Amino acid sequence: METNAAPVIFIHYGPSGFLRQTLRSARVTNPDKRVIFLGDASNRKLCPPGVDFAPIERFAVGEDLRRLRKAFVPIIGSAHRFNKQGGQEYWLRFVFERWFIILEFLKDEQIFRFWTFDSDTLIHCRLAAKEAELATYDATEQCCGRCLNGYISSRDVVESYTEKMIRLFQSPDYLDMQRERLKIHRGLAFNEMDAWQTHRDQEGLRTLPLGIPRNGEVFDDALAITKGWRVAAQKVRGRIPVKEIAFDEDSSVPYAFPENESSPVRLLTMNLSWLPDWLFRRLSPRKLMPDLAMPDKLRPVSFAEPLRERLVRTILETGWRLRPGRK
Repeated sequence: METNAAPVIFIHYGPSGFLRQTLRSARVTNPDKRVIFLGDASNRKLCPPGVDFAPIERFAVGEDLRRLRKAFVPIIGSAHRFNKQGGQEYWLRFVFERWFIILEFLKDEQIFRFWTFDSDTLIHCRLAAKEAELATYDATEQCCGRCLNGYISSRDVVESYTEKMIRLFQSPDYLDMQRERLKIHRGLAFNEMDAWQTHRDQEGLRTLPLGIPRNGEVFDDALAITKGWRVAAQKVRGRIPVKEIAFDEDSSVPYAFPENESSPVRLLTMNLSWLPDWLFRRLSPRKLMPDLAMPDKLRPVSFAEPLRERLVRTILETGWRLRPGRK
């Protein structure tokens, strides 16, 4: 088994339809890499050919995960609303546990460095071409520099991160500090991103935020995060603003447009959090992307909702409004 290559790892529970597109995009744009999906029985059927499926439950084991579960307590602001399968407390526990599951998988497979992205991320580049410039960092970050994501140069980073999670949950003073914070920021909850920032800062890790454009390229934090970027004229579903996007007609490479700059920036990935499944299909790569590309003839992306999806959504929303007992 090749132990030096850096595979691409996704993890997700539940049968989200967009998984077909995100997993396929990783396979299409990175034919030289192993692509791995840690999933469950409900989403195994969404794993496309060429992607290795690994069951979450097989790797949700070990003494460290037991320690986390014993110490874990949800800390949630009074105005926090997060509609996820299993409920918000289940989701909050999972965002911590997933790193223990990934670590167990890394050890089992003898993987020492790897890529990982949120499961709603479309990859539009050949990742191996970016590894040399990232090798001097312990890890990269997304979520506007707040979460561990992208290229992780050593599984030691994950091992120390998971140990720090346990210690933070075992610290009454730290948890009280989080509770006080959420009295002010009532719409938030203590999550793995907060734990990551604490760990990174306390340990002095060398990290690189991927959401800042460099050399005309960027790993997108989220299309729906628009600050500093030109915004598409049309909102998704008439209510969600997104970055203005265009594809090069010849290479199919996607670009976005920073505010107050004349040159577009190549999107190496697209994060589609909070966006509908039909947009994943519209923006998915169809072929291997060139390592180097210059924008030539740019074709703007339409964010108009397909007629069929709009009709189905209207029917469902009408039924929701008219359901018995709703005021």
